[in-house]
Amino acid sequence: MDRRPVAQRPKQLLGSVDNTLRLLQMLRDTGALKLTDAAEELGISPSTAHRLLSMLVYRGFSVQDESRIYHPGPGIVANATADSAYRRLLAIVRRHLATLTARTGETSNVMVRVGTTTRFLASEEGKDLDRVSSRAGEILPARHTSGGQALLAELDDTILVQLYRSRSSQASGEYLDSEQFLRFRKRLDLVRLTGSALNLERTERGVAARGMAVHGPNGEAAAAISVAVPSARSDSLSSPAVLRELTRAVGACEAELSGDGSG
Repeated sequence: MDRRPVAQRPKQLLGSVDNTLRLLQMLRDTGALKLTDAAEELGISPSTAHRLLSMLVYRGFSVQDESRIYHPGPGIVANATADSAYRRLLAIVRRHLATLTARTGETSNVMVRVGTTTRFLASEEGKDLDRVSSRAGEILPARHTSGGQALLAELDDTILVQLYRSRSSQASGEYLDSEQFLRFRKRLDLVRLTGSALNLERTERGVAARGMAVHGPNGEAAAAISVAVPSARSDSLSSPAVLRELTRAVGACEAELSGDGSG
């Protein structure tokens, strides 16, 4: 009977590469990882572990929540059971994205927030040649995307402080000083007041978007939907027509998430 040969340890082992691969295995197998546990398991300093984990976050292989816990990112859980909740969300939202794009003529997106990032789950591209391309699979700073701002506006100040005024935010590059944080909170106040958030070239030159939060049965924000346009057409994002269709899509998704088939 043929047996698979046992992999041999390379003679010239690259320590940083090996540690990074071991972190990927730990994230895959445990589903949650503390910085201190990672450092202890690998026998490296917390600062070194943080640098490695930060690179995994940057490349989409890990995400960090408000408790500073690392979880598998889309790079390693695209087909895993950990994404089952997102699958149900997508099954509901995709049809409404298609309708939203058909009625506005513009690209629409659905995204979720993980820590200080937004993960784009799906996009429906507009038909115009001059359109915003799909953002599906991208991970961008939540405080810059329209959907991310809509989701952050749902959080208590205590959580916002953890996300943007803590030591972990300094390490991740998301730290805001007192003046920046004050301006950020005022921006979120406006989002709460108007019910939607605007992104004018904050994430990409030449792109603008408006996003709204989608709430689940328990009233908590489950995701956000946005309409994205070339910045030359950014005025359309404030038009009654786009606001009406975006609000309609959000309402339809919320109705289905709550179990009301009328959506």
